[in-house]
Amino acid sequence: MEEIEFQKIRNLLTEAGDAIMEVYKSDCFFTELKSDNTPVTRADKASSRILNEGLKKQFPLLPILDEETSIPAHETRSKWEEYFLIDPLDGTKEFVNRNGEFCINLALIRGTSPELGWIYQPLTQTGWFCERGRGIIEFKKNGDGINLSVPETTYDTIRIAASRSFFKPREAELIEKIKRHYQVRIIHCGSSKKQIEMIKGNADMYLKAGPCSEWDTAPGQLMVEEFGGAVLCHDTFEPLQYNRENLRNPHFVMLSKRLNTPSFIRFMKAVVGAGGI
Repeated sequence: MEEIEFQKIRNLLTEAGDAIMEVYKSDCFFTELKSDNTPVTRADKASSRILNEGLKKQFPLLPILDEETSIPAHETRSKWEEYFLIDPLDGTKEFVNRNGEFCINLALIRGTSPELGWIYQPLTQTGWFCERGRGIIEFKKNGDGINLSVPETTYDTIRIAASRSFFKPREAELIEKIKRHYQVRIIHCGSSKKQIEMIKGNADMYLKAGPCSEWDTAPGQLMVEEFGGAVLCHDTFEPLQYNRENLRNPHFVMLSKRLNTPSFIRFMKAVVGAGGI
């Protein structure tokens, strides 16, 4: 991506982040429940408006798929060669609970995989940008970016990132199976912060066996893969793909470079399978 385009999108993200923080610091969220029983606030809507208007102005030929706007039919979406995928406020429940663990997710999907990705954390005014094959940049709202290095970890313990608000019984069951063979430490955190913990070397795995959607994972998947990791569906152990007819993700496991080995993947296939281990 050209530097000028990177700066424009960074400015959009920080503007949307400022709008989110304005609501966060207020006493008026106007929280509603959507049809899937997940919350939406006026911060979600403000961020969505800023991102959609800005992206349409800068990239008028690219479609936008946003969690908070109407979703085109798959017949239409399947013809898209490239499009932006947005979660304007990833971690709305964390936002409502005021624990600070919420992000903005933005990805450029090419075909069925993310090729560019941004995660921005409004509370810390810190973001991460990845272009496939060109590394990951950490940037601040009003500062230059720095190139991150692939973390080298030598821990014996497997550090598993798990959802703070949506930790499911199936995830606990799978973790108990892993504990029979490895020492495990659970790191509970919200939103795409789980993937950030992985690329910074603070977590080795993110296990998901509950509901989430494509906009929850796209930029984080790209970043995990960029640093030598993998994001594998439980049913096929093939990489998670995008722009499917059903935008709800299948259950998956994200593995850091440390665990992305043939032997550990065989182990995880046995963990996820119906048989014991």
